[in-house]
Amino acid sequence: MKLKDTKEWTLCIVFIICCTSVLNACNKENVPDPSAPVDEITSSESDLVPDRKTRVVSAILNFEKLDDIDYLMVRKSGGDSYSVKISREELSPSYRFSYTVRKSDPESFHLLLSAYYKDGSESKALSLHIDNRWGFFVRKVSRIARVTGRSMADESYPNPNQTATRWNVGGTDLGIIWEMQEGKYGIFFGDTYGSDFVPKQASPGPNGGSWRCNVLAFSDDHDLDDGLSFSAMATDQGGNAREIVYGGKDDSGNGDWTSIPTAAIRADGVDYVHYFNLKNWTGWITNYSGMYKSVDNGLTWTKCEQIVFSSDSPFGQGGYFKKDGYVYMIGTRTGRDSEASLARFREPDIEDRNRYEYWDGVAGRWITGDEDKATPVIRDKVGELSFIYNEKHEKWIIAYFNADRYNITMRTAEHITGLWSEPYELASGKEYAQLYGSYFHPLSVSGDNLYFLMSMWMPYNVFLMKCELADMGRFPDE
Repeated sequence: MKLKDTKEWTLCIVFIICCTSVLNACNKENVPDPSAPVDEITSSESDLVPDRKTRVVSAILNFEKLDDIDYLMVRKSGGDSYSVKISREELSPSYRFSYTVRKSDPESFHLLLSAYYKDGSESKALSLHIDNRWGFFVRKVSRIARVTGRSMADESYPNPNQTATRWNVGGTDLGIIWEMQEGKYGIFFGDTYGSDFVPKQASPGPNGGSWRCNVLAFSDDHDLDDGLSFSAMATDQGGNAREIVYGGKDDSGNGDWTSIPTAAIRADGVDYVHYFNLKNWTGWITNYSGMYKSVDNGLTWTKCEQIVFSSDSPFGQGGYFKKDGYVYMIGTRTGRDSEASLARFREPDIEDRNRYEYWDGVAGRWITGDEDKATPVIRDKVGELSFIYNEKHEKWIIAYFNADRYNITMRTAEHITGLWSEPYELASGKEYAQLYGSYFHPLSVSGDNLYFLMSMWMPYNVFLMKCELADMGRFPDE
């Protein structure tokens, strides 16, 4: 080929260069770049917590090419400047790396560890997160499993009970749980619908047939980290979960609409459920609140005719916990807008309201027989609630739905009468849309883990949640 001018020569050279680049790129395909950083350092631990006494965090490091390393460089991301060089002579195939946190370190920061090789190259950095919070706090909250209903198409949580097919419980809420016998638990749910229940994004909440105002499950599951399994439900002759507390199902708003459980307890060998009888959901107007009881371990239930709380009682909703010979009851008016008050009674007196004692915070004493003397112990908008005494942390712990913060709120106190702490957030509506209800499993009374049942309006079912507590105390002296 004969080129006529300089322009043609230039185009030809450009063409040759482009072809050469393409050929080189093809030849180099799938050939690793020897200068690219590698994953030299690995560790099974990436989130570290300081020791309460020594302030030390540590992790075991493993190396890919230990003999090629010149030194290990440690830098801090967050807080004041920090770097340290660890020579090859100090390292080993399973090397324990340690760092002592400082008072000046932030509550959360990272340590970045990089290996420098003898040839001058550098590995990818291993990032270790340091949780440097001190005092009492919620470390982590997670959803463990579905408790009721069918799993949704995009849902990966365990669903051990499959209540829609086994007991005709497709949609339900609440999940009030109490210990009936040692290691045996009862769980009350609210308005319940059948296996034809389908979650509706445009109109969430109850729908479908087989409406029962409440149903009851039983469990002897002691390992909750893979979900809460039922051993049985209270059923009718057809094997469907049956209604326990009668509700009239008059949805006109002027009669007996439904009966919703709010708390349950075993007192003096008998199981009791506290409930409210609803007239109209608009305004959460009730006819009254009352009790049912079972003397045969939940097989049959009868109404306690003499126990009636008025529609404006400060104990129209509530929660129970037994301690020091008393049953303590924290109550609210029905709905989600009232403050919480405190009562107590001896177990044999649960059906005798004249023997109930109410905490008068103004006088600083218990008043017998007059619920109007009960002064608020928690001045907040308290929705459906439960509370326990955690033996390890030596704290009373309450959880409840708060509409203003749109979350499940937790507070703690050294004494049941208060003072109660500022609120902690257990679950946010931003993460769990349309959440409500928060009922502690009795296994939460010991250790660092709180397990609670939480409802979601969409998909109108109940989930098992886990909260990890930490009490790091005060930052130790340096």
